[in-house]
Amino acid sequence: MDGLAHDSKQRILAAAEEIFATKGLHGARVDEIAEKAQINKRMLYHYFHSKNDLYAEVLKINFERMWDVTSQATKDRNNPQVQLVEAIKSYFYFLKENPNFPRLMTWEALEGGIYAKKVLPPIWDAAFPQLRAIIDEGKSKGVFRDDLDSRQILTSIHVLCISSFTQKDILAILWKDNPTRPENLEKRLEHILSLTLRSILAN
Repeated sequence: MDGLAHDSKQRILAAAEEIFATKGLHGARVDEIAEKAQINKRMLYHYFHSKNDLYAEVLKINFERMWDVTSQATKDRNNPQVQLVEAIKSYFYFLKENPNFPRLMTWEALEGGIYAKKVLPPIWDAAFPQLRAIIDEGKSKGVFRDDLDSRQILTSIHVLCISSFTQKDILAILWKDNPTRPENLEKRLEHILSLTLRSILAN
């Protein structure tokens, strides 16, 4: 793919991500995506056969981006507690810096995960063993409780982190404050880390 074609495709993906995150798959229109990408609709269909294919590609790219950021944060193989803390922090900051991701996940969950079923399994099949290995190593070294269920721990971490962003408007009503202010996000992350570690550490 030459430079011009690559640029066109990237503009389509960026425009599509923004519109899908705002309106969901069914609310988004191809005409609107093409207009935002400053490209004609025929060219869009040259790269993506349908709106559904484009949506699936946007999801795939976001999942890959999230895992790439998280996996880079878990390089310290000698300290499972540090690895897990860094993984949580990297995921939380990824959500903070990529506001479209939580919105896309909300829309996809409302649709029953139809397209996530198509694009997420290969990514998760690579990610889960690495994350489980951190927990297993912590258990074997006596750092983490030996009765921990990796799936339950990772699910809890995911929900604690992503709900801080998907529920931000409701939280703003409850707190009478903006939960995404930097100081509030740092407090939220500190609480997630404290809650997680207190529930999994052996001592």
